[in-house]
Amino acid sequence: MLFSIFTSPYYTDIWSLINLINKKDEIVLLQNGILLAHKSICTNYTNTIYRDNIYLNRIKEKGVNVFALKDDVIARGMTQFISSHVIQITYSEFVKLTAKHQHYFAW
Repeated sequence: MLFSIFTSPYYTDIWSLINLINKKDEIVLLQNGILLAHKSICTNYTNTIYRDNIYLNRIKEKGVNVFALKDDVIARGMTQFISSHVIQITYSEFVKLTAKHQHYFAW
């Protein structure tokens, strides 16, 4: 099944979605949903470290592919902050992804 996430993970029950998905599923992030792909910033007095957020780590543990619409990433100025686990795609690649799946769930 293809899951599309349109809203920020901070304004929706993303844990319910994470509990629903399995290895056969794929996730595409659109609009404010791309915030799910944002790296967390951890700092101490000498270093700044960027790492995947808790939601994305749990999705990675499940072995689910995550895609983000490239235009939405660029529009939000997040290009340099997107996790390397997330594959950025074009609109035409998004169409191919939807055609690949029989079932679709908008979140």
